[in-house]
Amino acid sequence: MNHGGGASFSPERLKAPLLIAAPLLLPLWGPGLSWLHALVPLAVAYHLVILGGRQGNGAVVKALLLAGLVALLSGELLLYLFGLTMVPLGYILAHAIQRRDSATWTGLKGLAYLVVLWLLLGAYAGMSGAPSPLQMVHESIDHALTAGGLGEPELAAALEGLRDFVNRVWPALFAISLIGLIWLNLLTSHWLLRRKELSPWPDLRLWRMPDHFVAVAALALLFLLLRIEPLATIGLNGVLLMGILYFMQGLGVMSYLMAYWNLPPLLRGVCYALVLLQGYGMMLLALLGMAEVRLNLRRRLQLKYPSA
Repeated sequence: MNHGGGASFSPERLKAPLLIAAPLLLPLWGPGLSWLHALVPLAVAYHLVILGGRQGNGAVVKALLLAGLVALLSGELLLYLFGLTMVPLGYILAHAIQRRDSATWTGLKGLAYLVVLWLLLGAYAGMSGAPSPLQMVHESIDHALTAGGLGEPELAAALEGLRDFVNRVWPALFAISLIGLIWLNLLTSHWLLRRKELSPWPDLRLWRMPDHFVAVAALALLFLLLRIEPLATIGLNGVLLMGILYFMQGLGVMSYLMAYWNLPPLLRGVCYALVLLQGYGMMLLALLGMAEVRLNLRRRLQLKYPSA
């Protein structure tokens, strides 16, 4: 791979701008593909690391110009600009990978950028009089739940309760969506770069949260059980947020155990599907992640079978 940025031409340099532009271009075909914007940081970070500074930056610029031209001609410039906000996150991830920062520190950097970005978008919306991004998401959920219950009194009452629940926990849902975006890009970047021996992280299956976060989860649960507002709402949001973090740790434990037992790939895929497609499986993994703080299964297996 040419890292010097010379005049040589390679297929990698030809396809790189197209691959980077793909998650920006495909959403222009319809709003149902807007979720592909979540892959923009991955595409940017991967090619910046693989191609090096000059070639990587050149590929990113060409991709942005190509996607911008298509967006301008198709009249979807606003959608393109939203996808463009994901590009700096790709640079943050690439810089952290090249500096060989830890996965946790890399994720915190990316999360800080997303929080600042949404705060700025919210401030701009407030000054311009337009609804903020959070209000738009909130109202779209509210409208969908309300519309679904028209004509059915029992269903309408159930959806009204669900809407009230969403109204209480939208801060946690928003934070979980940001964490999920960072987590998706970290895992996929590690998987792709590990094949080229460029990932700075030895094995994300060994990742664990700081042990003192158990106290935060316990305090959130206490607030929830007190049933005194607004402490109960704060506790509910805290329980959901800590739950997704411990779910991620539990998923790492599960992945480590399946690798330790040397399960075939097909069986591993079935196990992942069973866990991720039902709420009880995710809850059990969150409990497993919390239990890992005390049981320390992965560490014990490493000490007992260091060559496994």
